[in-house]
Amino acid sequence: MKTKLLALALGVLLAMPCVLRADEVEIQLMEVIGMQPLPGDSPLDDEGHMGQTPTRPRSFRATINGNTLSILKQNEAIPSAQATVVNASTGSIVVNQQFSSSLQEQISNAGVYVLHIETAGGALVGQFMVQ
Repeated sequence: MKTKLLALALGVLLAMPCVLRADEVEIQLMEVIGMQPLPGDSPLDDEGHMGQTPTRPRSFRATINGNTLSILKQNEAIPSAQATVVNASTGSIVVNQQFSSSLQEQISNAGVYVLHIETAGGALVGQFMVQ
């Protein structure tokens, strides 16, 4: 089961079109409303965000380079964000950090991880692998 999960995650990462350098890969972020992810260009009802600037996939740029996770806030209208990284195999939280412009964290163990970025205007999720 664990091998199948790792193979599936590796397949998803290899299918991602944006390789920046030999070791750096951009993490594809998806917008989440409730439990349903939406494409980044879909219209949202402003009521759902209670007047806050909506969080879109292009609001942040997340990359993984070896075991270094980097997140850069690209939307100045968003004052701060909370980044949480969870090990997909164990469910343990390895990063839980608030930041205002950027964040860089080392992930110590190999595995598949889920990144969750939350702002007052919404949330984004992405999945990545550390080898």
